[in-house]
Amino acid sequence: MSATALPAEEQGLVEAVSGDEMMGYTAAIARWVRLSGSEDEAKAFDYIEQTCKGFGMAVERYAIDSLVSWPGPATLEILGDTPRRIPCITHSFAAATDGLEGEVVYAPGADLSGTRGKIALCDGLANPGKAVAAQEAGVLAQINICDRLVHEMIITPIWGTPTTRTAPLIPQLVAVSVNEEDGAEVKRLAAAGGLRVRITAEVDTRWRKIPTLTAEIEGQEDRFVLFSGHVDSWHYGAMDNGTANATMLEVGRLLSQRRGELKRGLRLAFWSGHSHGRYSASTWYADHFWPELHERCVAHVNVDSTGGMGAEILSEANTMAETTAFAGRGIREVADQDLVYKRFGRAGDQSFWGVGLPSIFMSLSGQPAQGGAVEEQMGRLLGTGGRGRSGGLGWWWHTTEDTIDKIDRDNLMRDARVYVLTCWRLCTASVLPLDYHATAEELLGALRDLASKAGDRFDLSPVIREAETLVERTAALNAAAGKASGAAAARVNDCLMALGRWLTPVNYTLMGEFEHDLALGAQPIPALQPVARLAGLDPESDQAKFLATECVRARNRVWHALDGANKEIAATLAAIGSQPSAFSPQH
Repeated sequence: MSATALPAEEQGLVEAVSGDEMMGYTAAIARWVRLSGSEDEAKAFDYIEQTCKGFGMAVERYAIDSLVSWPGPATLEILGDTPRRIPCITHSFAAATDGLEGEVVYAPGADLSGTRGKIALCDGLANPGKAVAAQEAGVLAQINICDRLVHEMIITPIWGTPTTRTAPLIPQLVAVSVNEEDGAEVKRLAAAGGLRVRITAEVDTRWRKIPTLTAEIEGQEDRFVLFSGHVDSWHYGAMDNGTANATMLEVGRLLSQRRGELKRGLRLAFWSGHSHGRYSASTWYADHFWPELHERCVAHVNVDSTGGMGAEILSEANTMAETTAFAGRGIREVADQDLVYKRFGRAGDQSFWGVGLPSIFMSLSGQPAQGGAVEEQMGRLLGTGGRGRSGGLGWWWHTTEDTIDKIDRDNLMRDARVYVLTCWRLCTASVLPLDYHATAEELLGALRDLASKAGDRFDLSPVIREAETLVERTAALNAAAGKASGAAAARVNDCLMALGRWLTPVNYTLMGEFEHDLALGAQPIPALQPVARLAGLDPESDQAKFLATECVRARNRVWHALDGANKEIAATLAAIGSQPSAFSPQH
């Protein structure tokens, strides 16, 4: 039941969420090991397709080309007078080897100095940032120390299928992971000096056909909400991502029963290539359906790893500034927790920032924080920076232990209720519940921070003035939206969609609308982040002049987006007869 009283139609929705149905969906999907492009994954997609058709949803299924990497067996052998083997795993997109030998050097705190030509022993999860750094440092191989279990990971930094520009970044690094106990022993032996090991690793990286499936409930308008999650898994993946698929199916079931009340449609999207292709299916979808998404999609809601046992923390779910207040309302009503805004990490099928879609959620519920290197790195992946109350998705995440016994039926129902309210409201609200005033304030704060770091080395005043105007105008838009109905509400919705297209790409992407940034983290207004480096460079050096030119172009890009957003709001307010009290003269 909800923690807060809801309108009758919403109360009926949350009460209709069925734990029996959802546990049934999860058990059905988690009976298969769903490697991207595998026969067993196809069986899970068959089940999802049949279920959605049973709800009366219109289904489309695609088979797409993807470069997919399946890790195979790996060995780590301690050499010397008393040779022995230590259990290990290799990783998706790591390099294969039939026998690589070298000296092991411990690299504390990711300090890779002194590791060239040697095997680096590193704390924490294998990840693309560590892999890129290791390759640049010239290491022979990397051994990662996990916690009590080893976690399956993907180490390519390339988001989606590689292009001619990104293909050179496909890792050439041999990488394995060991558990905490064995890692401590390797660390002890390395500290004594002269430790040599031999690593073997099988990795099957090739082009495969992988599935993508959409299932749609049409609304009264031709616009829709995209609700997505991946199907592929590590091992049986009951939580990651069986429960998320069950959440999608339950939301689809419930909204199908009330399709006549939907102002906007709901499009469920089930991805492959998440775990073994670095989000290749969602990236493919963004690329191939870009015009439709740009013109018709009002928001992207993502779901990953719901309903885990012990998953008590919902206050750190991922949102954008413009979606936080709206998303937080549902969390507060269902779980009686207050959502704390944090930006998305660069993860989790967030492939639609270039399109300009406002995004809501990735992982919704997490474990209480316990501390440790793996938890800290997972926090960065999920966007907390390792500083929040949430400790990630459970010790079984990305391991053989992600099985149905790790699912808490009540937590699964709770999470599904948040999602059903979120999707229902996005599909039925007269005015889209998006707050671009919060976005404008975020952008202005980021620009002022960059200006303080750049000092007198770079002038950000043109974009700061535009951002200040945007703060004023979005406040006026919010006031008008709160009173809008009928044709005025429709015009406000057009404006809100346009604001996402203007602002999200500059706030979240380096490469812009039609490319995909690497999976190496994201800061606000990434194209302008280099201005902070200018203060540390000789102003007459080639590097400083090259960088200054880059920053001028980035400033132009940001100014253009802010200017476009400001003009869109001005035109909207004029059209609905709600002029703000004061506009800057240039507009």
